[in-house]
Amino acid sequence: MRVLTKKQFALNLVGLVMVMALAAWWYWQSTGVQAVPALIEQLHDPDPSTRIIAADWLGTIGPKATAAVPSLLVLATQDSVQHANTTAAAALRHIDLAAARHVMAHYIPLLSRGDIQSRRTAGAIIGELGPVAKPAVPSLITLMHEPDELVRRNALAALGNIGIPAGEVSQALFTGLRDPSALVRQAAAAQFAFAVPLPPERRDEITAMLGQQDAAVAGLLRSALEKIHQADAARVETFVLMIGQSAGREYALHQLARLGPTAIAAAPVLITVLQDERPMHRYLAIEALNAIGAGGERSIVALTPLLHDPDPVVRESAADTLAAIESRSLALHNGTGESPRVKP
Repeated sequence: MRVLTKKQFALNLVGLVMVMALAAWWYWQSTGVQAVPALIEQLHDPDPSTRIIAADWLGTIGPKATAAVPSLLVLATQDSVQHANTTAAAALRHIDLAAARHVMAHYIPLLSRGDIQSRRTAGAIIGELGPVAKPAVPSLITLMHEPDELVRRNALAALGNIGIPAGEVSQALFTGLRDPSALVRQAAAAQFAFAVPLPPERRDEITAMLGQQDAAVAGLLRSALEKIHQADAARVETFVLMIGQSAGREYALHQLARLGPTAIAAAPVLITVLQDERPMHRYLAIEALNAIGAGGERSIVALTPLLHDPDPVVRESAADTLAAIESRSLALHNGTGESPRVKP
């Protein structure tokens, strides 16, 4: 066995450090904000796989990829490959909420006119925008009586991905559970099983449906029923812990916005998220506070600066929530309504 001299060991160590530094530099250049110009070029590549991968990476970079917004808008609204459309739409929700709303506005008219494939595609792409597509909920709900089952299925999947306002979304999903198409019923049941909280007051209704559904749908509904037995306090505590982890923050905020008043304990943490650098996180924190019914001076003080937020969608959401707080306060003062549920 050869034994290295001190000089040889030192040279090898220096070489190893240089290789590691080179690898770190390459990773930094190809995955961080420095990669944005190259990724924008790839959005125009003739190979759809290259365009899709580039859009996905830009979404991962987030708000620092704003230079890519014009190209992503073209990809989301004009590309001939649906997977490219949906990936670009999903990326925009992480980069620029106003641009994501632009995509939504482009596709909403196609939900009710045009050929069947255009209507299916419009539902799928709006769904990829997630909760920022909240204004599209009424238009998606009107599709519950469309003759094409794939249009109805895509509309239900989109409603589940948007998730707010929770009451309207849940009601549409319950309608889907009674759809004559097994494909549509399965889409509705999957949302309750994996994403949309099942309202406890509908437990008996869902239980009665089990014997009327096929095995796949019944299995999904049983999973949804099992989640009802989980204590709300424990679920909220889990989501609060996830907010502290950047990887799971958006999911946790979205779930708290879906839970509404049962997520009372999360209000103080949600207020801290109002300063998050990502507009989607600020938007979801506002929507969650609104759904919870937060009120009180601390909420008002924290929300008021967001009336001047750089993102217009965040500004709009903050204005709506402050108006809701004022409405609840007036109702309390006039003795015609309930008091604010949370006063953090």
